[in-house]
Amino acid sequence: MKVGIIGPSDSGHKIKQYINEIDKEIEGILYIREKAAEALDVIEICESECDAIIFTGCGVSEAVKSKYEVKKPNSFVSRGGTSITKAFWEIRNANMSLERFSIDVVENEILEDVLKEININSKEVFSLPFSSKIDEMEYAKWHIDLFNDNKIDAMLTGFAGVYNELKKEGYPVFRLEATRPLIKVCYDKIKSKYALNRAQHSQIGVEILSLIDYKGSNDNYYSNMIKKSDLDKVIVEYVRSIQGSLFNFGRDEYIIFAHRGAIDDEINYNKLFKLQKDIETRGFSLGIGIGIGNTAYQAEANGYKALKRCLDSKDFEIYLIDENDVIRGPLGGNNELSYSLVASDKYLMEISEKTSLSCESIAKIMAISETRQSKVYDTKELADYLDISDRSARRILNKIVEANLGRVYAKETSKGGGRPKNLIEILF
Repeated sequence: MKVGIIGPSDSGHKIKQYINEIDKEIEGILYIREKAAEALDVIEICESECDAIIFTGCGVSEAVKSKYEVKKPNSFVSRGGTSITKAFWEIRNANMSLERFSIDVVENEILEDVLKEININSKEVFSLPFSSKIDEMEYAKWHIDLFNDNKIDAMLTGFAGVYNELKKEGYPVFRLEATRPLIKVCYDKIKSKYALNRAQHSQIGVEILSLIDYKGSNDNYYSNMIKKSDLDKVIVEYVRSIQGSLFNFGRDEYIIFAHRGAIDDEINYNKLFKLQKDIETRGFSLGIGIGIGNTAYQAEANGYKALKRCLDSKDFEIYLIDENDVIRGPLGGNNELSYSLVASDKYLMEISEKTSLSCESIAKIMAISETRQSKVYDTKELADYLDISDRSARRILNKIVEANLGRVYAKETSKGGGRPKNLIEILF
């Protein structure tokens, strides 16, 4: 396993050395950046070169994650009790007092526990725990202001950039270091995440492809047979790109087996959209359903369920059903939803009993409400979201209101006149 280590030099080298002592098979690769904000410069190349990532501290981790979605397994080395104790030891070795000091990054509860545990009775302690809203150099100013106001004698910081700046200016500053016990905790986390990630990616993924001849007349039978040989080539090229296995069933159905990691991926979704367009230019439509499972049988069954959703949709949208019977889709769109197809939630079943609606319909409405950040619908909106007729949507809303799980929120009058529309607020 290749582990990228992102952060300042002192912590980075220590982490690399220690994880290599823990596991000789680990290859640690350093991406040195002394200031937290600079870590963004290297995150993309780190993800492309490594299997997992260790950030040297919470500041580096937050600076990256606030502006970049980290996909590889990752964690950061926290600054806890051993970091504080070691810094206190260095202050004592420098013959300095611990009666008045400032400390950043660490949580107040951890600091209080350490002070009580080693019987340090400090008179003045100023603490500024880590916050993503505070710029790194604001911590430096905070320490300096306290020192200039004669409120502290020593400074403790978890930031390499702050430490280097204060040290350069001659202030009595001490570093909260990444200690071996805390590095071990972080390493164990990413090792577990990496193992879980590999297990998930090695699950079986199945794509069911269904060709629909939308011209459909007997006159086109032979020309379509010729075109289909063309389609086979396009589909085989796609299967090769994901290193899958292809099985042809009948005249118009294909089953593709591959690892989950190759299928359940945004890059692959884009390939599938392109495949649909390529097929369409040849006079056919292509329905696609994706199934994930712990066995080939489960993955294939889920693939067929997902295909049915695709064929029932207006635009042959792609859906995925995973090993936990959670459906996602339509994939790649702004209106992508995720909800369970299995009625395992007691509250969900109670609503179903009161409204006579299926648990799946209720779960889908909940997911839609969460996505759009509103529980207020008119009939047409709900019909569009559920891809059903206005009449069916009106019937659903009526059932919800009759069960006292919805209410008339407002009445909306159209500009052209006519009967006002009820806006219904769903209360579950």
